[in-house]
Amino acid sequence: MFSKSAVAVAAVLLGFSLQAHAHAGVTPALGVTGTFARSNVQRPSQAKPCGNINIAQNIDSSTAITAAANGTFAATITNFNAGVDGSRQVTAQIDPTGTGQSFTAATVLQNGDKNPTSTGSQQLVVEMPAGTTCTGGATGDKCLVSFVTAGGFGNCAVVQSATAATGGNATAGTAGTAGTAGTAAGTGTTSTAAAGTKKGKGKKAKAAAAAAKAKQAQAAQAQAQAAQAQAQVAKLQNKVKQARDINAVGSRAARALRRAQEAADDMA
Repeated sequence: MFSKSAVAVAAVLLGFSLQAHAHAGVTPALGVTGTFARSNVQRPSQAKPCGNINIAQNIDSSTAITAAANGTFAATITNFNAGVDGSRQVTAQIDPTGTGQSFTAATVLQNGDKNPTSTGSQQLVVEMPAGTTCTGGATGDKCLVSFVTAGGFGNCAVVQSATAATGGNATAGTAGTAGTAGTAAGTGTTSTAAAGTKKGKGKKAKAAAAAAKAKQAQAAQAQAQAAQAQAQVAKLQNKVKQARDINAVGSRAARALRRAQEAADDMA
């Protein structure tokens, strides 16, 4: 007999299955605080490049990614189900104004798997177009990046830089160049030029260190998300086992629970 308790358990299991069967998104994400969840995944489009997230209300309160001096930055993509639907391969567009109205294509130097066989996280490395200067947000130094996966999902992220990105041709030693120019014009000395060059190298090293620290933080967040997903799957499997133990073999409830068990095993 199909008992009420079996119906309740099946409903709970269906809820877990729907939560686990999701898509993919990039972190840190625009408009998201705390752990990135399946419900935070958007469907970016030309009309809504950040999905349903209000750009103006969230650009200054969202965690920003720090760009390196050469115009590159790292982010983490996490998928919630396997296959192309949960693809971790992305394209990226960047809006230096931070308004969501002026996007141009960015180059993805390191991409994720297009057709992953399991859930998990991968690091993305993106290069902004040469000459990009972030001017958005209240601080006037933020860019908006829209990520779209091969499955059509994704979201936006905020990128912040203290200097203009030059797409791989950055000259972080700008201060050194200025010193050299002053010497050539007869307004400085050789020591002034050397001091400027040293200062420029120091700025470049500082930016690289900041980018490395950001990558470490993103990797730690990705590991935490992966552990959380594994815990949810284990909990689902345990609930299915408990429910099957109390329902007779061959019953409708048992058959439904067997299918739920198979689905849970596929997610493990």
